[in-house]
Amino acid sequence: AVLPLPETRLRWSSERLGGRRTVRVHPVGGGGPVVLLLDGDDWLYLHPAITAFESAVAAGELDPVTLVFLPAKDRSAEFGCRPGLWEAVRDELLPLVAGSDVPADVGRLVVAGQSLGGLSALYAAVTFPELVSRIACQSGSFWWAPGAEEAADPLGGPVGGTIAGLLRDEPDLSGLRCAFDVGEHETRMLPHCELAESLTERAGATVRVSRSASDHDRAGWRHALLRDVAWALA
Repeated sequence: AVLPLPETRLRWSSERLGGRRTVRVHPVGGGGPVVLLLDGDDWLYLHPAITAFESAVAAGELDPVTLVFLPAKDRSAEFGCRPGLWEAVRDELLPLVAGSDVPADVGRLVVAGQSLGGLSALYAAVTFPELVSRIACQSGSFWWAPGAEEAADPLGGPVGGTIAGLLRDEPDLSGLRCAFDVGEHETRMLPHCELAESLTERAGATVRVSRSASDHDRAGWRHALLRDVAWALA
């Protein structure tokens, strides 16, 4: 069976990121706050995200939203703790969504990311608080630091990596709602995630922490995604 695809396709030629990519947009229940799904092609082609969100809205478990499926061209380059992606989202992508024919409240934005995408979501909340104030962060790669991916043991560096250093600078995250989830079998990820969770809460964010009965895999992420997006928008 072929999963349903959104009818709306936005051709995004990004000056900041370079190149072109296709971003699909789908209003659920008439549309509403934007839910930006990082690794958007995974949620389009590997998981029935559209069907799941539509079922949740129809059941009253979630208010209407507008899904924006953002594909990654180079995950390592785009999802590390660097500003380029989020400057491009702010200055290029969201105005493109707002100018489309799809109902979308770009002023209320939830960013949902997994693994390196989860790292990028929290990085955006720390460094672009005026843009990102609601995130669903699943199995965030908080071990990340420059060069860590090329190391013999990427997770063996300082606990919390670069994001912990940013959080220790005591940013004001009092406007942030942040849902963290990580698999209870991701044993080497847990220390990194636990530190990021505690530092985010210490910075004033409203934090929800949960553990999925999973490893570092999409099966765990798909179960947490709807729950955490609904909580972030509550």
